[in-house]
Amino acid sequence: MEPTTAVNPGDILARLPAAFDAARKAGDLVFYDSTVRSVPGEFPFEIRTAPALGEKKAATEEAESPEGPETKRKRVDAPERPSPFRPPYVPGLYVGSVAGVEGEVDMSVLLNKFSLLPEHFLLCPVVEEPQSLPPTPGQLAQTFAFILAANRERRDLLAFYNGGPGAGASQRWRHLQFVEARAPIESWVRGMTFERPNYPVIHPNLPYLHIVCPLPPAHNLPSPMSADDLVELADRLAPLLMRSLDVAFDALRRAGGDRSQGWNLLMTLDHMHLIPRSAPSFVTEGLTLDINSLGYAGMLLVKSDAEGAALDRAAEKEGGLINILTRCAIPREFGEQAAEAEATLHLGSDEQLHGHEEANVNTDGRAAKPRM
Repeated sequence: MEPTTAVNPGDILARLPAAFDAARKAGDLVFYDSTVRSVPGEFPFEIRTAPALGEKKAATEEAESPEGPETKRKRVDAPERPSPFRPPYVPGLYVGSVAGVEGEVDMSVLLNKFSLLPEHFLLCPVVEEPQSLPPTPGQLAQTFAFILAANRERRDLLAFYNGGPGAGASQRWRHLQFVEARAPIESWVRGMTFERPNYPVIHPNLPYLHIVCPLPPAHNLPSPMSADDLVELADRLAPLLMRSLDVAFDALRRAGGDRSQGWNLLMTLDHMHLIPRSAPSFVTEGLTLDINSLGYAGMLLVKSDAEGAALDRAAEKEGGLINILTRCAIPREFGEQAAEAEATLHLGSDEQLHGHEEANVNTDGRAAKPRM
């Protein structure tokens, strides 16, 4: 099926329930049953168990050669692998299109063929663009437009982007993903303050580098958005992402890695989050836990009760689930060094002094520095 006339995000969201049900009944997508348990604490998590995923993996390994993370990344990068995001689409998975912003190509909305959450959908350009690069300014704006449209319907959308195979990307073709969920990540940033609304902040209490950007207040934005509204929004969001990536890539370099290791991007109604990566998976006791953006949103996935038990033992050994995420990320100190260097490079001496004297502070009094 070829892309059709572009509509607004609200129209797409209205089509989703019927489209998902029809695709599931027709066998165009597979929905995996799962159970979820909560892990309370300073940084709460959800752990989802989906046994059918383990059965799918076992069947795949029986039909093909065994596949580890390195083999998986090589297969993902193989040029001969066809992309499900190239038109014509599977008719049952295509929901509609939204217009490109300020001359960018249109974006198609496709249902995720393998879903753990109902109505999991993807936003991808109609022509191929690399997943290893960041979303464009217009794509960021359309992503937030979807989140905003859902909010107007009292729905919580979480958008995420796996920046390269090292961060969980399974396709080369650029695509943003959306699930309806109240991710634990938003409780992790509760209490953080942002003195400068157009600048990101490093989370002060996580052991790994987690960059948080405040987003424009939703109540000040129209929905649906006009073309001019989207251009204005793109101009506000793009600098936030670029400043975050500058610090993330410098931190990766200081940690002895490089940007090819990947990064995860999350967007909620209130914040954009960026996490540079050091490894795609956490390995312990024979358990290989692949971690993508949802893991850094506090939503971890295991394929069996046995894997869940192994994860619990690993968490106890590591001092908590948050330290498992740390093993696959970058120590916060490298981000703080990069942020200080960025401030020295770009800010005048008076503003640097002001920044050091008035560092961001949590509502409980703990420092949230450095600012970027």
